[in-house]
Amino acid sequence: MEAVRRGERGKQKTWQWLMVLTAHRGLCVYCGRSAAETIDHEEPIANEGADVWWNFVPACEDCNRWKKGRSSKRWVVDMDLHHRYPKAGFATRAMRPEVYAGITRRVERVQREIADTDRREWFSLHYGHEKHRNKPELFKILDRCKAELRRYPHYPWRTPKLDSSQSVCTRLICCGYRHPKAKRLVAFLEPEERAAFKRAVFNERAHEGDVLGRLIREYLANREREREETA
Repeated sequence: MEAVRRGERGKQKTWQWLMVLTAHRGLCVYCGRSAAETIDHEEPIANEGADVWWNFVPACEDCNRWKKGRSSKRWVVDMDLHHRYPKAGFATRAMRPEVYAGITRRVERVQREIADTDRREWFSLHYGHEKHRNKPELFKILDRCKAELRRYPHYPWRTPKLDSSQSVCTRLICCGYRHPKAKRLVAFLEPEERAAFKRAVFNERAHEGDVLGRLIREYLANREREREETA
């Protein structure tokens, strides 16, 4: 695959869009309120910015348009000048100081989130096969991705891997069924009991399969003791 030179645009894969648009809890890194709808280049392409993941941040359409070919640091300076001298025309949007003052910090935090190797690997393995032709198709996949992430009590890329395979995901919380000892069990629980169980497992920083296995082994051990006592 030919590398994209600085100052030039390439075509981002669907999983890369998802990786960026779900960062910062799916919100625009600039205003912190609107849903992220597009990828913005922290260092603009017009300024020889790179069209690669480490230069991406999630943004809403309005903030992306208002930032208008500036780095976030330059935009913050211009908005501060606009706040002090509103008639000078430094910016076209009067963002509140308490909002734009945190942009630089939020951008740095989001870039660290996107740079997480385990996180990038998870999106690549789970959504690398997805393709979109337009924004509506992308947003359908994005909604599906967000729904999947909401099912987990914590981020799946932070859970242990079964092995170091680079071709399939082997994270316990999302792909634990790949474990050689995994067997599908059905537990008859009320909805509130199921929710309480998931919370308890999360607080223990464990995997549901590990906890169920432990409970079953305890059950079997108790049955064996009862059998011996009555023999």
